[in-house]
Amino acid sequence: MEEGIKNKIETMEIFKETADFFQFILKYKNCFSKKKYFTVDKNFKIIRKEPSFILELANIYYSGTENKDEEIEKILEEEFSETYKEKEKRIDRMSKIEFSKLKDSYRRALINASAEHSVKLGNELMYRDKKVFLEIMYNFALVSCDCNKLIKTYFAEKMLNETDKNEEGSFSANRIFRDEIIKNIINYFIKSDREFLDYENESDMKYFMENKADLLYKKIYTEKYDEIVKKYDIKNVRKINFEINEEKEYAELSESKKKLYDYFTKTTK
Repeated sequence: MEEGIKNKIETMEIFKETADFFQFILKYKNCFSKKKYFTVDKNFKIIRKEPSFILELANIYYSGTENKDEEIEKILEEEFSETYKEKEKRIDRMSKIEFSKLKDSYRRALINASAEHSVKLGNELMYRDKKVFLEIMYNFALVSCDCNKLIKTYFAEKMLNETDKNEEGSFSANRIFRDEIIKNIINYFIKSDREFLDYENESDMKYFMENKADLLYKKIYTEKYDEIVKKYDIKNVRKINFEINEEKEYAELSESKKKLYDYFTKTTK
């Protein structure tokens, strides 16, 4: 994040003058993504970074009417310190492109990590058919070795559904909310780990289950897999049966993921 923006956010009350999730998005728009999701140290070791969970944490902060979780504000100060302010850029519609071509072009752009085209195509597809947009995201997430993609997709669906129900927002305001959510998840998908699962390779699957999938992924997967495959046309996957040591694996989660896990567990009982 630009130094001025970083210092400004770190020294202010994150949720001051934001009555709800949508006001939060308007206040901090263009500040929700990281520039990179991995670094290479002096020994050429690749160090991967978690995605920004600013939107997801703000969303659960404003969920319900009970006392707000003050710990989330502290976590967001740290999250904001790792993001940057993107240039204001309107995502133009691509209304002339044929739907079948739009769908295929978006899938290809996402797989090829085309930053230039993915956001525009994904944005247009979401406005034309949100179910098809999310279907592609879930298909991609379920064959990815990066467990964060499923986590981001699940919470993006939740936030987009809430935006659809936001009757107080104007059309232009709701468009900003959707654009920020879409831009955030797509930017993570195209900038992060490109390794894919081979469901036919037992050793690869074993390694993923034991070393790549964290507790939050396992919880969402276990609780929501059947619902996802019933709702969407999911290709080339089979259900994985995870072994879970909740106490040990919970301690290994980041503070951001602990909050998301607690919320998910509480709301899916």
